[in-house]
Amino acid sequence: MPVAGSLVAEITARVDLLTYVSQYVTLRKRGREYVGLCPFHAEKTPSFSLNAEKQLWHCYGCQAGGDLIGFVKRYENLDFPQALRLLAARAGIPLHETPDAARKRSLREAIYEANAAARAYFADALRTSQRARAYLAQRGLEPEVCERFGVGYAPDEWEGLSKALARAGIDLGVAATAGLVSARTGEAGYVDFFRGRLMLPIYNLTGEVIAFGGRSLGDEEPKYLNTRNTPVYTKGHHVFGLHLARRSAAAHEAIIVVEGYLDCLALHQAGFTNAVASLGTALSLQQARELHRVADNLYLCFDGDAAGQAATVRSIDMLVDEGLHVLVAALPPGRDPDDVVREGGKAAFAALLDSSRDWTEFKIEQACSRIAERFTSKSEVAREALAVIARVRDPIERDLYIKAMARRLDVSESALRAVRPAVAPAAAATAGGEDSKSRPDRRSSGPRPALSVERELVQVLMVRPQLTQRVAACVGSEDFSDPEMREVYRVLAANADALARGESPLGLFTDEAVLADLTHLALAAPPLSPPDEEERLARIVARFERRRWERRLYELDAEMNQLLTAGKSVPEPLRDEYNSLAATLRGAASDKADQKEGPP
Repeated sequence: MPVAGSLVAEITARVDLLTYVSQYVTLRKRGREYVGLCPFHAEKTPSFSLNAEKQLWHCYGCQAGGDLIGFVKRYENLDFPQALRLLAARAGIPLHETPDAARKRSLREAIYEANAAARAYFADALRTSQRARAYLAQRGLEPEVCERFGVGYAPDEWEGLSKALARAGIDLGVAATAGLVSARTGEAGYVDFFRGRLMLPIYNLTGEVIAFGGRSLGDEEPKYLNTRNTPVYTKGHHVFGLHLARRSAAAHEAIIVVEGYLDCLALHQAGFTNAVASLGTALSLQQARELHRVADNLYLCFDGDAAGQAATVRSIDMLVDEGLHVLVAALPPGRDPDDVVREGGKAAFAALLDSSRDWTEFKIEQACSRIAERFTSKSEVAREALAVIARVRDPIERDLYIKAMARRLDVSESALRAVRPAVAPAAAATAGGEDSKSRPDRRSSGPRPALSVERELVQVLMVRPQLTQRVAACVGSEDFSDPEMREVYRVLAANADALARGESPLGLFTDEAVLADLTHLALAAPPLSPPDEEERLARIVARFERRRWERRLYELDAEMNQLLTAGKSVPEPLRDEYNSLAATLRGAASDKADQKEGPP
């Protein structure tokens, strides 16, 4: 989606960084900046900093940083076009595609278009399907909540959707890639993938439909038929209803996770608008990270049957490792959240949340229950329970759990403390497994050395990018000795015209480590008035010029020594240039000393 830099600047100028970030992070003013807990990694002490004047943010813990678009891309897990589209909608600025750009629209965009057409078809079909509407009424789901979630119906026809998509101008090859239709076996044409099912769209955080879940209206198997993996949807990476629940979850500082689509709808209808569904049973690492972006506290409300309990146990360690505080809501055996709400109303489910147990209590209870069932020994239970307790970060809370565990097992506290805990699988995976390899390298958060003149110049240009054109006329990238700063300056100088029109300098870089470094550099810039900034820039440019003179003087000295060593005379022009440069440098040094001493 090619977009002019001026349009990007207009969009970011209309959306205030502080206002946007405050939706997701609780920020408190500290001096000239705002601080809060970083939304991108688990922490207890605030290391996330935002400068409203510079419209930049930086985390001193995980070293992430950037501008408004950078925050949206990372927080919403979007690419640049998606982030820009979200911000443009918020700013009320239309993004018009040129005919050429429309022809080159990516496969992802084409799939979004096909899914949107399918959602409209399913919604229309629901209005005329007496059977589907009777099923929703039987489940107690009102039209308002169904419309909010985009619920529809796939008629029990072989080519209903295929023909509708063709009429809408959708390429059926793209529809097949999106998982909406399937190619006929042994003959040309396509047939509908979903037939005779209640259809529940799955949205990304920018509101595009990325997949569908189809629920049978009777005893047909499978009970749920879901979109297979596509270029815009990967199973286990998304959470149903998060696009609607995230603001409520941020306001309540908690999110409720249930198993089923319709459980999620029932809770929203009852007023629990911070509810989402896991699109399966046990949660994945990607889903945990999606949830942690929204809230720190999580209620697990999986079904009370054996499968639901097993899914709860499998999910807990991974959620805790991602920094979430997990509470387990114990549903009655054989009941799900939908049943609780329909039978007891909002108060019944609220009471269930109030009686939720901390994840440690739940896991210890699970371990102790094995003794009653005579499936294991006390020592085995103790080792497993101690592995659970070892994950508790607060030492006082950890000590209290050990004492409670000793009472539960009827053993002495000293004997329990002597037991070696079982190795926690999730902890072992974190120590050197796949997840640790997948995390990007971060720069050290230790103290940084004093700024070199090269970093100082880049710092000025990050804060005042409109000065780049003027600086580029005086300083070249060949004047830099630091390879990273040389490349940064080269990119800035090459885009001087765009920066003069208001384009963000951070938007020119994609490497996360470089972005974090440049953001930190910009935020560390002293707050100077324009005249003081001009004076600082002149001083920096003068230092670059002096370094150029010093390098040339060194080259002349080496050339003269080489001639003298060879028994040759030094040409007069060479000697004159050397003497002139030496005098110039002595004069510059004298001027600098006079400036430091001040007037007599």
